[in-house]
Amino acid sequence: MAIDKKVKRSPQEYADELKDMIRAKFPNAEFTLHRMGAGEYNLIVNEDLDDMFDVLRRTSQRVTDILVESGIHIHVLPLGRRQDSKS
Repeated sequence: MAIDKKVKRSPQEYADELKDMIRAKFPNAEFTLHRMGAGEYNLIVNEDLDDMFDVLRRTSQRVTDILVESGIHIHVLPLGRRQDSKS
């Protein structure tokens, strides 16, 4: 009997998958990934959004699946457009 071993994916690969899901609706979104601790990451989403919950609705099920299959917890944080520091 053949055993199908799952290839482990990196947190960056999971984050890239989430970014692609978000970019499907918000192509101009910008992202920053921060490691918060062992197996815990914040994916910050900067984009002009009418409803920031659109991003969470789009990613919440996959974020849960990633946690269950890998033990990696990625918090998706839609924060709106980043303000330039120029005055």
